[in-house]
Amino acid sequence: MTLEQQLQVLLDKQALTELMYKFARALDRVDGELMKSTYWPDAVEEHQDPIFPELFYYNGNAHDFVDPAMAGFKALKATQHRISNPLIEVDGDEARAECYVWAYHVHEEEGVDREGILGGRHHFRFQRRAGEWRILHRSTVFDWNQNQPASAIWAESFSDKYRGQRDRSDDSYHYIQR
Repeated sequence: MTLEQQLQVLLDKQALTELMYKFARALDRVDGELMKSTYWPDAVEEHQDPIFPELFYYNGNAHDFVDPAMAGFKALKATQHRISNPLIEVDGDEARAECYVWAYHVHEEEGVDREGILGGRHHFRFQRRAGEWRILHRSTVFDWNQNQPASAIWAESFSDKYRGQRDRSDDSYHYIQR
């Protein structure tokens, strides 16, 4: 490959990595519009929940997945998704990737806060159309999970101003719009 081609592959890998991060941000900020912007309209989402498999299994159009996913995330008290170890293969306007995902969810069971902590991998197929990368297919493989009593303690004087908000009022939107 020429130096110019190598640089283009690096630029593509960076754009794809940021797309994976944007997807995680959409989940944590419960931002359905942002989540839809990461998928092509004809994209496929395969999703499962290892803690509540009877409540959430999906395999179909990704845009149709967004509304029920956002409803599910609104029912949670807190979430955080961490993306790491991205391995990306670019082939022209197509790309494939695997990244690790560590997801933390606070939910309520029988009046008690619980922490659902999930470890797994996202698998992506991306496609570039008219110069823009988006997800064409995404699936998640979970390798482990924990579901335990919540252990977080917040000082009464700790203001919501300093805690993450699960919508566009979150402080991050003052810095990064999309």
